[in-house]
Amino acid sequence: MELNPLGQTIAHIVCVLLCIVIIVPMMLVLGTSFKPYNEIFSPLPWPTQPTFENYLRILQNSDFQKFLLNSTATTLYRVIGQILICIATAYAFARFEFRGKNFLFILVLAAMMIPPQLTMIPNYILIANLGWFDTWTGLVVPNLAMPFGVFLLRQHMLGFPKEFFDAAEIDGASELEKLWYVVLPNLRPAIAALTIIVFIESWNEYFWPLLISETTASETLQIGLRRFMNEDMGDEYGLLTAGVTLVSLPALAIFFFFQRQVLETFVSSGLKG
Repeated sequence: MELNPLGQTIAHIVCVLLCIVIIVPMMLVLGTSFKPYNEIFSPLPWPTQPTFENYLRILQNSDFQKFLLNSTATTLYRVIGQILICIATAYAFARFEFRGKNFLFILVLAAMMIPPQLTMIPNYILIANLGWFDTWTGLVVPNLAMPFGVFLLRQHMLGFPKEFFDAAEIDGASELEKLWYVVLPNLRPAIAALTIIVFIESWNEYFWPLLISETTASETLQIGLRRFMNEDMGDEYGLLTAGVTLVSLPALAIFFFFQRQVLETFVSSGLKG
């Protein structure tokens, strides 16, 4: 639908205002991270004497290093686990015929509509009973199921020409070989997009680690920054903003460089809103 000139002007103004609301706080945080201690409360958004002292101090902090390890490890485990499970499940729904298939897929779609807050307490009780409280396992395992990923990959698999699989069957390929040699090479763009989504979601996770993490043994960067602010940093906002900047960089960089691939994947599967 095309907008008239007035509608286009209003839309542009709204977009500009939204960009300002999003970008200005980020720029203030970035500017504060380069300020020396005596300039933290200066009204100027940028430091008159920029320094990397805040970044050096936060990177040398042993707790921050532990939090970085926890975030990196749990994110990688979640990405690998979710991608493997989504590929296997989507392949089963796209290729096999079995009793209750449609009903099970409806359950997958229904799971996409359940707010994660509803499953927090049951998952918390389950993790506590299994003895996974305050561990990497407790952070990773409850998040390995991703209905959206199953749906996304299934939609792409359904679009593959049947001739691909017929040719593989003539060559005597097993189902595992079909998956490896036929499906995965053609599914790379969708897998890459899903990997980016899972990484950003896992890296930015806050509430679940807050719920089950008690010590530095499992606390991630997001929880660790809160601990620093409450106990160690006090009013040293330069250190805090340096930590926030470092934590934000991986997700921002990945989305900035690969956002087109994500959008193209959604368009090709009919999921773009």
